Amino acid sequence: MSKNAAKLSVLTANRLGDGTIVYLDFEGAWNENIAEAAVANSPDEVRALEDRGAYDSAHNLVVEPYLIEIREVEGRIEPIRYRERVRAGGPTILEDVPGYVSPVAVVRQAHHGDGIYGADGDRGQQARPRAEPVEARTRTLTPAEAA
Repeated sequence: MSKNAAKLSVLTANRLGDGTIVYLDFEGAWNENIAEAAVANSPDEVRALEDRGAYDSAHNLVVEPYLIEIREVEGRIEPIRYRERVRAGGPTILEDVPGYVSPVAVVRQAHHGDGIYGADGDRGQQARPRAEPVEARTRTLTPAEAA
């Protein structure tokens, strides 16, 4: 991008109630869709976005509002930085990727004992002896042993 080219920006934050990524839209509301975001292309518009973000943050609507640079690509806006593209588009790991396990499935397996561990928790291997409780391994030292 040329140094003389106008930089386009949108304001993003996380909604305080649920942590969802949101963008300030033209109506002054926080929207989950970056396509609805108000685009600032002048210093005055940038200040207006920042002021609104500070106001909404002070009133506990959003957390940590900040500007991100965007560009127009085929009639739609897209963040320049990869981190912001991931935030706008969602996770880059898909369920059809080999080896991907949904975090919900992992939690469900851990609670029900039906994952890689058997019902007795031994991974299908021979049962291992359990360690004795810490209390059984400790003893009080005699004064002679302590010295």
